[in-house]
Amino acid sequence: MNEFEQLKVPPHSVEAEQAVLGGLMLAPEAWPLVSDLLTPDDFYRRDHALIWRAISDLAEKDRPFDAVTLGEWFVSNGKNNTWGYGEDDTLDQYVVELASTTPSAANIKAYAEIVQDKALRRRLIEFGTSIVSDGFESAGNDTSELLANAAYRLAELQPAQVGGLRSASESLPAWYASFTDRFHNGVKLTGLPTPWHDFNEVTHGLQPSTLYLVAGRPSMGKSIVGLNLSMFTALRGHTTGLFSLEMSVEDCHNRNVAALARVPHDWLLAPDQGGDCDEYVGRMTLAIKDLRGAKLFIDDTASISVRQFEARARRMHQKQPLELLVVDHIHDFKVDPKLARFEYGQIVQVGKNLAKEWHIPVVMLGQLNRNVTGRSDRRPTLADLRESGELEQKGDVIVLLHREDYYDTPDSQTHLQGVVEMHFAKGRNIKAGGRINLRNRFDQMRMEDWEGPLPFAPAPETKKRGFSGKPEF
Repeated sequence: MNEFEQLKVPPHSVEAEQAVLGGLMLAPEAWPLVSDLLTPDDFYRRDHALIWRAISDLAEKDRPFDAVTLGEWFVSNGKNNTWGYGEDDTLDQYVVELASTTPSAANIKAYAEIVQDKALRRRLIEFGTSIVSDGFESAGNDTSELLANAAYRLAELQPAQVGGLRSASESLPAWYASFTDRFHNGVKLTGLPTPWHDFNEVTHGLQPSTLYLVAGRPSMGKSIVGLNLSMFTALRGHTTGLFSLEMSVEDCHNRNVAALARVPHDWLLAPDQGGDCDEYVGRMTLAIKDLRGAKLFIDDTASISVRQFEARARRMHQKQPLELLVVDHIHDFKVDPKLARFEYGQIVQVGKNLAKEWHIPVVMLGQLNRNVTGRSDRRPTLADLRESGELEQKGDVIVLLHREDYYDTPDSQTHLQGVVEMHFAKGRNIKAGGRINLRNRFDQMRMEDWEGPLPFAPAPETKKRGFSGKPEF
């Protein structure tokens, strides 16, 4: 093989590019068929990319894009040069030639798909070349960051999801069949069940394509919610991914075993052989057996970037499709403090995108700001979310956690001892504003349903009235 044979030309199809551009000039009504398939960067030849750009610009302005109007566009934008056709040939003349030599626009979508496929192949080549270059580069990012960036960029190369407007009549039969099934079978729980009855009543379970944001101040039980949800779901045979940025995998195991075996978390951390030791060991052994068979996958890497998170989640989903994704928590991601508001929004947006793309629920935990501690009524509101605007906008269902007894002092204690309040501050397909109560069993790293009514507040003490030496009026 000689040196000329070794020089491979990047994948392209000049004929398909010409057929798309010429077909659009012949049949402008075909523009909606291909407008969302291609961009100027998809064309191999620079002149074809410029013609597509001109067509797009004229179409956005609702102007015709025939050979004459395109020629005027090139002249007015200073783009009517020779482009290598010959000393006397210009781009507007080439456009006239395209319009006159293209026989038909009948197969324009098929030609556009060919152009799209060739462009994707060229990007794959560029991607592979950059990966090789990065691999040889000794300085710069560490290997884990290179792998994360590579996986992220590879995911970006995936073809866009097929979509577009469809007739409602096409999807109505499937919807009605699903409704009929729920009606006849009395189905109330349409999503993944959670450990808490009242939560299931409000949400009908964790719904697919939905992003749940659970937020609270420290020690309100966010991590326990995340762990209880992920363990409960995995034990029921649903593949669950847990990103634990705050706790190590050992901490997760300690808490999961404590919750499932119903043994004190402190005993697992510092076990002794007295008291209820034998009973605890028996429960722990059964819990470990159950957890070994659970489809629970944990990534406990601290301070990962949003790119690393997305790349790792996609890698796991390719191996074994996830049915629930839990993130504890978003405020432990690696972000630029100057761009925190936007980067936290990007993290939540990635979770939302994955939920829709994979048709699964995604639960992300987050912090509330300190403003709540300075108020007489410490129940949180949406305004207390850190970086509130982005998070409030992107969360489909937002649940705020509150424990009144957390703020107890020796001189003042609430009657709501052990109560964890869940406030559904925002909801899609649920009634927002509702509250449910759970029982704090943080000693065993779990929450359970609150049985019965809440404790009543004690009656205020009244001082006995005595003679003060002054007349009363």
